[in-house]
Amino acid sequence: RVGAAAAHNSHAGATAPASGSGSGASRLAIKDDRVVVSFRHTGDAPVLKQSKFKLPSTVRFHTVGEKLRELLQLQKTDPLFLFCNSSFAPPPDQILGDVAQCFHVDGVLTLNYCTTPAWG
Repeated sequence: RVGAAAAHNSHAGATAPASGSGSGASRLAIKDDRVVVSFRHTGDAPVLKQSKFKLPSTVRFHTVGEKLRELLQLQKTDPLFLFCNSSFAPPPDQILGDVAQCFHVDGVLTLNYCTTPAWG
């Protein structure tokens, strides 16, 4: 029911249906106002011990980057690039839940990270 037009609604993540996985092949991008994010390292970027996290659907990508930087123990001056599905870098002010609604695969949003530009 939640289509691409709903991605422009700032409350789209808060109103996503929370019942069951449905009869379709894919699961919901947002459940309980959270998004399952799978971080995948690229190139010589440090590897996380735990790669999947449930993050609030309302945070901006800037905040996701800060959280990842903290997990990787990188300094604020160290370069860090985030890409969605190995293809594009969402803008820092983009809402995580909006991107998840459009680009999740089976309820998981894959974000690749690297310390040098790889895609984009």
